[in-house]
Amino acid sequence: MIDFEAVPDELSRAGDRLHDITEMITRQPALKFKAMASEAGDPVLVAALESFQEASAHSVAVLAEDVWRLGGRLGEAARGYRNGEEAAIEKVKAIEAAESPAPRAIVFDSGNANTIQAVLG
Repeated sequence: MIDFEAVPDELSRAGDRLHDITEMITRQPALKFKAMASEAGDPVLVAALESFQEASAHSVAVLAEDVWRLGGRLGEAARGYRNGEEAAIEKVKAIEAAESPAPRAIVFDSGNANTIQAVLG
């Protein structure tokens, strides 16, 4: 991809937010209560109301599961990008270390002692 940028922290926050939304969806008090279909009176209406309530509950469960999975996938993507960035940083550091000249070790040569003393006075 061209001009693509991923910000792992934003992906993590989005994933966490989706998990929060899933919990909000599944904790809705309205999901705990159903209309008493049997009180509708008409057998056709009773069957239709029961079918509607079952379909609605199933749809909410599917939606909540999808949102939860999406949040998890965003978290996984964030970890993947973060790990990739860390690995790239380590590789760049290794390349830079290999390319930079190694500091020379200073070796004392007793033959230079008089020269050093003469320079320093």
